[in-house]
Amino acid sequence: MKNHFIVLLLLISFFSFSQNKVDLERLKIKLHKLINQERVNKDRKLLGLDSYLEKAADDHAKYIAKIQNLSHEQTDERKLKPKDRVLFYGGNSFNLVGENLLFTSIKDQIYADEDLDELAQKMFNLWKNSPNHYKNMIEHKYLYTEIGFCIDWENKKIYAVQLFGAK
Repeated sequence: MKNHFIVLLLLISFFSFSQNKVDLERLKIKLHKLINQERVNKDRKLLGLDSYLEKAADDHAKYIAKIQNLSHEQTDERKLKPKDRVLFYGGNSFNLVGENLLFTSIKDQIYADEDLDELAQKMFNLWKNSPNHYKNMIEHKYLYTEIGFCIDWENKKIYAVQLFGAK
């Protein structure tokens, strides 16, 4: 019985460890900072954070990772489009919602602070170098944002969803 308990603890530790190779909260902070720096460079207001956008972004990141495809739509009618997802999670005061999506490769390693800097810069550049994504990043009407992530370790990809909103 004792051996079964030890094996169970080892399995739990392994799965917990493998899921915590990337500090997604720190990655979000770094990416958010890069986007706000770009907005300042373009004489835009800083983007604040919003819990309704966060829930909707996290939801959609999990969805696109599951289907392994970048799509702004979901099959659930209640969450069909970005604004629908924000409304679904209670963000009723938003009158304008925009969304940026991406996926990129990720290494199967523990991400130190410098690695998170590189990953955040890579993601920022993917959006900055895409005209439609960049337009969302610097849109003056948007005053709120959130970023959701989902990692697909099997395929070594990280999916990101950035939602923008105006009230």
